[in-house]
Amino acid sequence: MRVLKAVIVSGLFAMAMPALAEDKPKLDRNDPNAVRCKRLDVTGSLVRKERICKTNAEWRSISEQQNRDADDLITRSRAGMNPNG
Repeated sequence: MRVLKAVIVSGLFAMAMPALAEDKPKLDRNDPNAVRCKRLDVTGSLVRKERICKTNAEWRSISEQQNRDADDLITRSRAGMNPNG
């Protein structure tokens, strides 16, 4: 009985998938809402990679935050090394 339910449910999902794919309009690669996936190295592994998908807007905000963090780190380290201030 469980197998029959699983087959029926998976068949319903399979029938619904093409309809879902057709409903979404194709976005330009540079559109802020377009999704991009990147393969990032996993720390501690020589070969393992992790696939992360986000919108262009999310990738842009992550990049901007990383740049702000780097600038903050540089500013702090320079303030500590300055013998006059």
